[in-house]
Amino acid sequence: MTRPQAARKLHRAEVEPGALAGPWAQAGYTPLEVMVEVPLATRRVRLAAPGRPGWVHQSGRWQPAPARALLALLARTPAAVGPARLLLSERGRSQVFAALLEAEVADPWTVTGWLGWPDIRPFHSTPPTTAEALAARSNHYGALDHAAHALGLGPMDAFRTRPLPWRAGISVVIPARDVHDVLPDVLSALTAATARLTADTPWEAIVVDDAGTPPLRLPAGLPPQIRLVRSDTRLHCGGARNHGLARTRHGLIVFCDADTHLAPDYLNQHIARHLLAPNLITVSLREQIPAHLPVPGRSPDGSRDSRTTARYVPGRLGLHPVRAPITVRPLDQTLGFRTFGHGRLLGPVDLPFMVKGNNLALPATTARSLGFPPEFTGWGPEDVCFAAKAIARGSYVIPVLSTGVFHRAHPPRSGSAERRDAELAANLGHYARRLTEPAIQPWQSAGTRAVRS
Repeated sequence: MTRPQAARKLHRAEVEPGALAGPWAQAGYTPLEVMVEVPLATRRVRLAAPGRPGWVHQSGRWQPAPARALLALLARTPAAVGPARLLLSERGRSQVFAALLEAEVADPWTVTGWLGWPDIRPFHSTPPTTAEALAARSNHYGALDHAAHALGLGPMDAFRTRPLPWRAGISVVIPARDVHDVLPDVLSALTAATARLTADTPWEAIVVDDAGTPPLRLPAGLPPQIRLVRSDTRLHCGGARNHGLARTRHGLIVFCDADTHLAPDYLNQHIARHLLAPNLITVSLREQIPAHLPVPGRSPDGSRDSRTTARYVPGRLGLHPVRAPITVRPLDQTLGFRTFGHGRLLGPVDLPFMVKGNNLALPATTARSLGFPPEFTGWGPEDVCFAAKAIARGSYVIPVLSTGVFHRAHPPRSGSAERRDAELAANLGHYARRLTEPAIQPWQSAGTRAVRS
């Protein structure tokens, strides 16, 4: 299969490091997006990230155009007539901050991979399944690294920044069941993180009581933006997230488990990435802390997170068998997930496995268009399944290494390790079937599911 050329192949930097920091500040830190301008024989087009409209230059001006029309135009075009340019523009507007880089391209379709589009040409008119789309696209977010570099922020995965406004607002969704002891500290940590937001960043937090007994109660003295909703029937983790998601009002969704404590700078660090691109899933590493110990007064240490180092032995449950003991270091071996696309495996794990439900942030438009698959009950990879479809549709997975979370260690909530493993085995079957569905379609019910082998 032909794969899009990685963004790291771009050359000729035109913007000095930090040169755009001043203009961006003067513009009020407006949300940005990276686009690629391709000169064709009859017109110029600017293609944006998957799901985003682009622009076409005709009649002497730039006019908005749906992505589907621009892709069809590229498909009918044998070659570009000049170098493609990587642009940093104001999101949703034709205003361009700068041309970051340019490169000669032999094929206009080369540039789609720079923006996160899968190379779907081999599928012709048949929509690719989620598994096929995962194998057809790259997670190399080098184009975004160039944008962050021009703004003086450093690499996307590890830059540090002061608080920046996110005027579209943040909605934090916390699925919760029988967490009476740990919830107060979780909400205290969340409140500390929201206190560092800029004054013009609206926020809310929705705690979903998943039919727990006795019902949850919020501690006294919390900000009014934190509210509790309850389901009287058991929804499980994914369903509880959907229950909360349906009640959100803001433009960025943060999912956080009810045993997970956000670091004080967590929200600001994730906001900063989402200001630079509209198609991200951002995740941070976690540090496990024993249930009986207080949360440390320092930054979380993610060195023992499985995305840093993990050892797998034969017999481990998963979609991919482990035939011999193996140690993997996903962050190091993939340059911060940049080379984790095209269906690459490290031992038994892949890119969707890097997305954990204990903490992740993504645009509300992406979250609401997906939702979590409904049939996962008990312990299992409903978060990985959710991520797989989001990635297949064009979301980049960005590790945010400049912040993190603390996660309370606890015994299996299933009651025993044996029951937990049985739940996982069943849910892995659900996940395997979901991978065979068309990536672009909503989750299909069991009775209507159409799959391809």
